[in-house]
Amino acid sequence: MSEFRTYAIILAAGRGERMQADQNKMLLKIAGRSLLDQCLERFSKNEAIDHIFTVMAAEDMPSPEETEQNIALSADYRGLEGFIAGGKTRQDSVFNALQAVEKHAAGFKGRVLVLIHDGARCFIPSAVVGRVLSALKAERCAVVATLPVTDTIRQVGQFALKELEMPRDELLQMQTPQAADLDILLHAFKLAREERIQATDDIALLLRIGYPVRTVSGDSRNLKLTSPDDLELAHLLYKAGYFNV
Repeated sequence: MSEFRTYAIILAAGRGERMQADQNKMLLKIAGRSLLDQCLERFSKNEAIDHIFTVMAAEDMPSPEETEQNIALSADYRGLEGFIAGGKTRQDSVFNALQAVEKHAAGFKGRVLVLIHDGARCFIPSAVVGRVLSALKAERCAVVATLPVTDTIRQVGQFALKELEMPRDELLQMQTPQAADLDILLHAFKLAREERIQATDDIALLLRIGYPVRTVSGDSRNLKLTSPDDLELAHLLYKAGYFNV
């Protein structure tokens, strides 16, 4: 029996307000394929990922009838176990998916490793997934893909810049996947729910309970598509072959 079982949770329940879209932004298309298709293909082709759960808004969930109002995937993806209804917040959506993973992995005696990934980072290179998993398998810890900060960062207060300059070598830009063992993720999320804590990412909930977090190199191609400008840029980069890794 394998010592590890790996799960990817793809978060795709966003409504696309900042994208200025009239639908879930994950249903928008590049080169004739939805962003969700692009993302699922990356994880499905990665043999290090055993199972995939996708979190969708309830109204976007596929039905057996596959009507035009439902999402239609362009292919059957290896490892895709199903769709999970999202919650009111990103944190609620992740918790719903973690419970689905817990049920699916029931009875497995090894370590259950979970990678939580923003579906809007749909062009993630396989090497980033590999680095996250390698670090995760090496020790009991959490792992996050990061990039160095290259711009000067300053704080602002009351519409004026403060004198304090934050050293770039002490800053990192968070990407996803953000990953850890299933048991510690469930513990951190349940504790946050009990204490009514909301965080902007998964690592924050692990840091607050003192769990060790390691960083690995992310990739500039693992960009998050948030605004119309991002989508336009992604179209150009895709056409130029930038994401062909």
